[in-house]
Amino acid sequence: MELIIRSNNMQEVEGVTAEYPYVLNRADSASIRVPWHWHEEVEFSYVRRGTLRVAVSGHSYEFGEGEGFFLNSNILHTMDAADPQAGVLWDSHMFHPTFLGGQYRSIFDTKYLSPITKNKKFELVEFRGENEAQREILRLMREAADAQEDEFAEFRTRSLFSEVWLHLMRELRDPEAQAKLPKPISQERIQTMLEYIHRHFSEKLTLEQIAASAIISGRECLRCFQSCIHKTPFEYLLDYRVQVAERLLRTTDLSITEIALQTGFSDSAYFSRQFRELRKMSPSQYRKNR
Repeated sequence: MELIIRSNNMQEVEGVTAEYPYVLNRADSASIRVPWHWHEEVEFSYVRRGTLRVAVSGHSYEFGEGEGFFLNSNILHTMDAADPQAGVLWDSHMFHPTFLGGQYRSIFDTKYLSPITKNKKFELVEFRGENEAQREILRLMREAADAQEDEFAEFRTRSLFSEVWLHLMRELRDPEAQAKLPKPISQERIQTMLEYIHRHFSEKLTLEQIAASAIISGRECLRCFQSCIHKTPFEYLLDYRVQVAERLLRTTDLSITEIALQTGFSDSAYFSRQFRELRKMSPSQYRKNR
């Protein structure tokens, strides 16, 4: 499974179609990297093994085996194994709100879906099994994963997630649960700057250029990156260049030097040194292993 991320950090969720806007991804940290991105689809994830670290703008969480979470529509986020050596396996149920809401402005949409999907206060909701609603949501997610082998998988899946959604609504009405929700941080500026980096990563970029894309000062740009994704703009730029290089190493026969120049590195030696530091192997080793 490979994530398809557009230049504006929006993910094209493979498998979600107008005919059937749902997909289950059985993810393994050994074979997938999840960079900062967002998607229109809502996401319900369940950890099958290991510990999954999830970061949204300004907040970070860890979920162990048997735990899970709801990630709202259009929320910038990233995921990885808390322990890269041990790895993590998780089920990611993703669906467009129309999967449950049907046509736009239906009563299902206006009464049940939109009050949650349009409320950024609900960017991520944790399911730790602390109460009956959370335990039932976790059970239904496991059942939905098993239902994919069923003859009537489509109907069963929609029915199960209709139940999940009702439990989610009840959970979010609980004053104690609401009190645990962190204050969301506006992600509009960081999304704008990430999109600018994605469009110009192969060029020589300055802090002033990145900041200007969001019409803010260099100091505010640094503060925004640190508070939202806990990296400097240039740490993110370097990591993104290496991500693009990984894709070119997997999918093309371009030389190491050609890939270095296409991804914004001054020469192949500097590229190889940075690649090794971030990925713990040389570009040649990466190409051979993949």
